[in-house]
Amino acid sequence: MIDPETVSTTYTSGLVGTATDLQLFVSRPDPNLAYVSSQELSTLDQRTGDLVIIRYLMADKQGSGLGSEIADREAPGRDAGPVGLARMAGDLYGLSTAVENSEDSPQLAAAKLLAREVSGVQFRYFDGIAWQEEWDSTALNSLPKAIEIVLTVRDEAEASNASFLDEPDPYALPVTTHRVVVPLPVAEPIISEQVL
Repeated sequence: MIDPETVSTTYTSGLVGTATDLQLFVSRPDPNLAYVSSQELSTLDQRTGDLVIIRYLMADKQGSGLGSEIADREAPGRDAGPVGLARMAGDLYGLSTAVENSEDSPQLAAAKLLAREVSGVQFRYFDGIAWQEEWDSTALNSLPKAIEIVLTVRDEAEASNASFLDEPDPYALPVTTHRVVVPLPVAEPIISEQVL
């Protein structure tokens, strides 16, 4: 079983995901090419290299770990339930060091609430034959062929009870579920025999 809270402490490539948490490890060069050494890294705005962690998860008061902490920050007056879909993104070295040292503030600083109207998210990973509930690119030595993302948007009653909102929720509609399947581009490594 994959623990999404600690997966970034070990070197991982590609994608690691569960049914409710998706982490991508990508190479995204800094547009300004302004890198610092790992000793000089002081904020998450700085980068030590091209490697970045991008994580999608639910901010939920009833959850645990980072999702619960994001929910507490975004909805301090709310007692329970989902607050919305969140995204954490930042330097691989900086965030993995913060997770390893049990430092919550760098992770929270890198996290943003994307959509308050989302009350649930589910991920599944297609291996070419069947849908899987979990995926670890390092263990499986490949990316999934596709990722299924199912978003549940809150209903009018839930939205009107969302006391943490300063104004009426413009998305106050009956519960709706939206499903999208994202195919991943096929990228196979060059086999050394083919190079010769």
